[in-house]
Amino acid sequence: MISDFKKVDSLSPSDFEIFVRDVFVAAGWSDAIITKVGQEFQHGDGGVDIFAYKNKRKFAIEVKQRAAGITVDVKSLNQLVTGAKLANVTNMILVTNSYFTSEVKVRALRLGVELIDRDGLQNLWIQKHSEIGREIKPRKYQETVIQESLKRFNEGKGRLLIEMATGLGKTYTVAHLLKQILQQGQARRVLFLAHQVEILLQSVTAFKNVFGIGTYSFSACFGGADPEDTDFVFGSFDTLFSKITLLEKETFDVVVVDEAHHTPAITYATVVEHFRPKLLVGLTATPFREDNKDVLAFFGGSAGHVGKYDLAWALRHNKLAFPKYLVLLDDLDQSRIDQLDRGMSISDLDKRLFLHKKDEEVVRIIEQTIQDKQIPNVKGIVFCRSIAHMNYLIQFFPAGSATFVHSRMNDQQRWQNIRDFREGSYRYILVRDLFNEGVDIPETNLLVFMRYTGSHTVWLQQLGRGLRKTPNKEYVHVLDFVGSLERLNEVHELSKKVNRIPIEKDNWEPTSGKNEILHNSSLEVNYSQSAAQVLQLIEELQYRLKSRMQAIEALQRYYSDYNRIPELHEIESVLTDISVDQIATHFDSYFGYLEAALTGQYDQCLFRTLCLDYAQHFYQQNHICPTFRAISLANQYNGLLAEILSNLVFKGLNQAAI
Repeated sequence: MISDFKKVDSLSPSDFEIFVRDVFVAAGWSDAIITKVGQEFQHGDGGVDIFAYKNKRKFAIEVKQRAAGITVDVKSLNQLVTGAKLANVTNMILVTNSYFTSEVKVRALRLGVELIDRDGLQNLWIQKHSEIGREIKPRKYQETVIQESLKRFNEGKGRLLIEMATGLGKTYTVAHLLKQILQQGQARRVLFLAHQVEILLQSVTAFKNVFGIGTYSFSACFGGADPEDTDFVFGSFDTLFSKITLLEKETFDVVVVDEAHHTPAITYATVVEHFRPKLLVGLTATPFREDNKDVLAFFGGSAGHVGKYDLAWALRHNKLAFPKYLVLLDDLDQSRIDQLDRGMSISDLDKRLFLHKKDEEVVRIIEQTIQDKQIPNVKGIVFCRSIAHMNYLIQFFPAGSATFVHSRMNDQQRWQNIRDFREGSYRYILVRDLFNEGVDIPETNLLVFMRYTGSHTVWLQQLGRGLRKTPNKEYVHVLDFVGSLERLNEVHELSKKVNRIPIEKDNWEPTSGKNEILHNSSLEVNYSQSAAQVLQLIEELQYRLKSRMQAIEALQRYYSDYNRIPELHEIESVLTDISVDQIATHFDSYFGYLEAALTGQYDQCLFRTLCLDYAQHFYQQNHICPTFRAISLANQYNGLLAEILSNLVFKGLNQAAI
């Protein structure tokens, strides 16, 4: 077995087959034999290279070694299928040190062939585990979700949102749910939607493990392929969007949407809303969006929200690699602490409190922390603020230690840089607008957050990139240069939330086969001296920093449940734990609060009408137009303004009043 994965390219063809066989054996396959069955039928190009068993099922494994830049085409797929058929084997895997063409991906799904490309082979080599061929029985928490979902579906609920943290098996859970629904005859055809082909291919593996091969038919609708008349169709949003006119609204009995928080976006929503399934299921680890479009409402409101096994629950029950979190606050301006005004917004407090470190100093701290913590074989993802910031920051890392990827790079260059990071000597990969989801680099053992992103959801998604367990990784180190009271509070609240969750013994997952509980008391968060000072400051000044998202979520839940917005004077009585002071601090006015939480979902004219009525009444009594400040102050509750009028709006109201 080689010690450096990139050496697979230098192996001879026969040695590469031996390497692949050994990787499969290490990952749980048995009786693996290298053979050349079917060679005479393939004009000397070889037949099935390896036969192996997993969970009493026989697999035909075809190995294709390719030079850099040469993809594996459909000829190799056909070769495997022919050889497996001759050997009477139905479980097939095509493996390469390269990548597959789009045609291979589409046809492999239809033929039931599992694909392992270079990235998948490296993951298999590192993790010594594969989803392929697993015997799957739902875990207790998954069974809870399945039974609750069935109950709501049988009660007539046609939309569900299943919330489970990354790594908890959302796809397996929904596959088991659908297996029961299909076996009961309540549905026949299923559409599984995702925005990335990689997610679709991973999902197919899970479904085949649950449903088996041969009982149901599978097909792909991605890479431009037309939808087929199969039991299961796995489709990408972009291809479905282009093929939507080919499909009737009742084509599918069930539609499953992975990464369901994307659904309210126009393109995604257009595809989903085209269909009229008996059941629409959304899967997500992060059910709230930063643009405040309502994901819950799209999937049936709070009555359809199932699971709620979030990141804190997963960490508490040892389902993920545990983060060792170090908060490295930007320099604190001590001279301004005594001048703080309790009425300031969080952004104002951030500007007053923090003096941001220079990038050169940040990189020095990263390098020093790695040395102090003795982090071995560093593979770190550094999340940057912008592409410009990334290009500037990279010059301060030691020469040859960092590469980068971003959304404006072409696919070939992006994947080459990722490959160089994984297989080369690079210790860091700087990223922007990528790696939030769908990218799996299990050997990642360091995450670095460069300043505050302003997005709770993105932060959780990025944190999830380092939480994949491997046989050699139980922890991931996190360096967070927060520079924000809100992020500081989010980390603090996550730590407290993990600690508050009671451990369910039936759901506890042991570490590396050990029986003892290693992380049953707390999430390890350490604070720099300045960060600890700010936490103390928050307590002393009683800044109850309920995050902006908590306030938004409270209003979204209320609107979803009652289909109305509360009156200004009702807020504190109907929105639990939300105060008018909190709304004023975060959103300035009630109108700002509504815009943040319910953009486009309510009648915005109500504020204009309210202000116009006051302006007209004032003009009739005094024969002069009121100032915009007067109008704003006239419509308030306990100091919370209904709206802060701009000069532009004010002029419009004056003209209307006159």
